[in-house]
Amino acid sequence: MILGAYNPACLITLSGFLAAVGAIVLASAGRVEFALACLILAGLADLFDGVVARRLTRSEYEKEFGVQLDTVVDVVSFVLAPFVIALGAGLRSPPALVVMAVFAVAGAVRLAHFNTLSAEGADQSTHHRGLPVTYTALIFPLLFVLRDAVPAATFRPLLGVAFLLIAAAFVMDVPVRKPRGVFYVLFPVVGFVLIAYWIWRGLAAL
Repeated sequence: MILGAYNPACLITLSGFLAAVGAIVLASAGRVEFALACLILAGLADLFDGVVARRLTRSEYEKEFGVQLDTVVDVVSFVLAPFVIALGAGLRSPPALVVMAVFAVAGAVRLAHFNTLSAEGADQSTHHRGLPVTYTALIFPLLFVLRDAVPAATFRPLLGVAFLLIAAAFVMDVPVRKPRGVFYVLFPVVGFVLIAYWIWRGLAAL
């Protein structure tokens, strides 16, 4: 009697969505460090929801719902949240906003392309076409480490260039191998180290 599907995979996806909402709220309040930690949590949820889904017995509705839910959550988690985090970090000049808008459009196109290929039944079992938006959950927390090493006047242009390069990677028609094997260990390890770092930095800034 309730719309949607609520199997374990979908619940993991929704937990990532809540982490992304937390990132947006925290970044809007100027707590960029905590927002970056939430962004990583959203990335970890996205990494493992598919693993769980493939081990479940699901109806065709649940399978298609999972695909659509994942895309909706990805828009918020890995396109909108990095945009708001950058705003919270002071990237607000007109040129910067144009670059970030290009990033947002490219991310939306990348996700729509993925859904189109899925609807057409294209084989995406081993490779993506273009950089998946999920990678922003690791790229931006790593990139922001530079903020502590270089002056703000240097970091902000670097961040703007990174947005532009990532936008280009979203829509370049090149194969990107899907995560496999050791990546499922490496990314969580790196992710939790970064989460600890950004929480520590956030507490130090209070």
